[in-house]
Amino acid sequence: MNRILLVEDEPDLRFSLQHNLKFEGYEVDAAEDGEEGSRKFDENSYDLIILDVMMPKKTGLEVLSDIRKVNKTVPVMMLTAKAQEMDKVIGLEMGADDYLAKPFGLSELLARVKALIRRSKIEKPKPNLYSFLDFQLDLENHQLTKNGDDIHFSQKEFQLLKYLIRHANQTQKKTDILSAVWHYESNVTTRTIDTHIARIRRKMMDQEKNEIIQTVPTVGYKFIAKLKKL
Repeated sequence: MNRILLVEDEPDLRFSLQHNLKFEGYEVDAAEDGEEGSRKFDENSYDLIILDVMMPKKTGLEVLSDIRKVNKTVPVMMLTAKAQEMDKVIGLEMGADDYLAKPFGLSELLARVKALIRRSKIEKPKPNLYSFLDFQLDLENHQLTKNGDDIHFSQKEFQLLKYLIRHANQTQKKTDILSAVWHYESNVTTRTIDTHIARIRRKMMDQEKNEIIQTVPTVGYKFIAKLKKL
């Protein structure tokens, strides 16, 4: 089942779109403002994002920027008012894949959703696959399995793991990790890294042996499992 994140601050429109998308067979998470939208994207994986431009707390363009920092390929559809022509142009230049001007017909939105998801599946790059221990890792599709079973990571957890894997057997300082993964977000500290590492280890059952991610005291972390390209 394809999963969609709908970020829309108008309650009636949000409810209607969520209901109709679910009726079409999609799994839908809804957010009522930009901050909630960014948070949900960070915590989950999606096949499509539907994103209103004008929203409180954080605009759709700001959310789009957050998305493209960590995921260049997930399709994003922007919803705009007719008068916001410049927002459409900026959004497309920032990496949006499509836009709809309000008011729009439900049938048109559903057709575009279907087309965007279909196109993303066709155009998805060949998997960048690795194996280590009992795990198989697909870096392009943000997927990790153990003996065939999926392990669910949030966007940030996977981005952190991916960063450490890209620098396997090299100690990564916490300051470098903050820069690469969190882009020095104001509310993020080195303790945030420790928390995410603990979650990753717990999900990968790497808490006691530490044969996957090694702690380098007072410095940072190192991915030490032997990688094999598939």
